[in-house]
Amino acid sequence: MKTGFLGILGGMGPLATADFLRKLAKKTPAEVDQAHIPVLLYGDCTTPDRTANLVAGGASPLPKLLDGIRFLNQHRVQAICVPCNSAHAWFEQMQAASDAPLLHIVRASAAQVRRKYPAASCVGVLSTVGTYRMGLYSRTLQDLGYRVVTPTEAEFETLVSPAIAMNKANRWAEAGAYYDRATQQLLDRGAEIIILGCTEIPFCMEQQVRLHPTVFVDSNDALVDAAIECFMPASTATTAQAGTALRITTR
Repeated sequence: MKTGFLGILGGMGPLATADFLRKLAKKTPAEVDQAHIPVLLYGDCTTPDRTANLVAGGASPLPKLLDGIRFLNQHRVQAICVPCNSAHAWFEQMQAASDAPLLHIVRASAAQVRRKYPAASCVGVLSTVGTYRMGLYSRTLQDLGYRVVTPTEAEFETLVSPAIAMNKANRWAEAGAYYDRATQQLLDRGAEIIILGCTEIPFCMEQQVRLHPTVFVDSNDALVDAAIECFMPASTATTAQAGTALRITTR
């Protein structure tokens, strides 16, 4: 069991960071304030857009990411979470600059797939186009023996990327319909369980996740599980559940 602070390298985006903190507080098995995991947040929302760099050669976020890593290490955090999937394209550079271990959101999400649906053979992934093109999920999941289905380039262009932009503009109701259509495409291609591999997508799919908890893996929620396991390992026994069939209903 770790003592000390959990470092959070956030701000990518601000909503995803707030969601991580909310889920951490809700899932931590604590009965009083003092039993929760102490956190130190470094939330720099001025970090350049990760997808813009990965896809279009925009400004690199790495200098800002390393600034945050150095800050958290200077304050002697015991482990670090980065509640942004696309930022994990620079995971190795961040870990190399950190004395504290970084918890990996993609590996945490893959572990949650195993717990939620042990018999699954095909996993769908909804993510930013940058995360998709870097193969962050595909490589990890394929190494574990899964078949992986993702949106097509056309679906990223017409559904997923516009929905993520709506998220960031707080147009959640509009974004939800786009995510539903993209989700249905993955189910039609054989996905048995779907990872929401962008930490802002779950905001617009809360109803679907709540109604079908064994069909979706919220990557932010999976990262929370990894943090709790790191700091409070005796408290995280999870009962595996079988998956259930789902078709997305029109909003």
